[in-house]
Amino acid sequence: MLNRILILFGNEVDKNNLLKTGLHLKEKYGTEVYGLYIRDVRKYEVLPPTVDGLVVDNSANLLIKEWEKSENIQVEELQKIFKNYFPVKNLLIEEGITQEILQEKMLGFDLIITEKSKTITSNQKELLRHHYKPILLIPENNNLKVEKVMIANDKSERVNKSVFNFLNMFEKLNDFTSVAINLSDESDDEFSKYMEIAGKKLNILEFDGKPIDIISEKSKGFDILIMGDLKHSFLLERIAGNTGLKLLENIDIPIYVG
Repeated sequence: MLNRILILFGNEVDKNNLLKTGLHLKEKYGTEVYGLYIRDVRKYEVLPPTVDGLVVDNSANLLIKEWEKSENIQVEELQKIFKNYFPVKNLLIEEGITQEILQEKMLGFDLIITEKSKTITSNQKELLRHHYKPILLIPENNNLKVEKVMIANDKSERVNKSVFNFLNMFEKLNDFTSVAINLSDESDDEFSKYMEIAGKKLNILEFDGKPIDIISEKSKGFDILIMGDLKHSFLLERIAGNTGLKLLENIDIPIYVG
């Protein structure tokens, strides 16, 4: 079941993109949607106003004030946009260390939605390393159409877990395609049987070649990509060797990481 969604906001150019995704899921699955913006206190570690009781150069203080002013403007703009989609009381403004707050907030939500940057940010890396709830990464141009699902299948327990979680959340979706690369000699019969019993259409494709090129090209015909988690050394160890981050950055459709 998809009961509660948390949209994590950062420095997106278009916050409407994430909000439209949340609204689409609310209308389709009846889920509650909340937003979260975190004022990260680590900025004070980068530019401390004092060091051992001594006042740092005034330029550091001025820079922090400008930073805080910019954050205040971002929060005000976000509140204006957010209330066009959801009650403004559902927008949570927190202050602290981003990952620590996220770890706590995840306890109360089924899914975390955030923007998929062209270059994965440090906060996104931390989220992908430490998440214990599924994440949906949304690219800048998201058409909200979710019908055809592609599975980046490394035939491991991690991607199997991602698919299982996805099926429980998005039970209305039925069209799945498994894409495996350089793994044609490994059996995946139990997974096929499970999908058949679950009443899901599963098309199986096997390829040999460079994983990032094949997956990037094949994903163009789909609405969403399911991947296994990246916690173990933060790489897709079997699908993409040491190119896990590049795969995230080069796919132009939403990515679900279980």
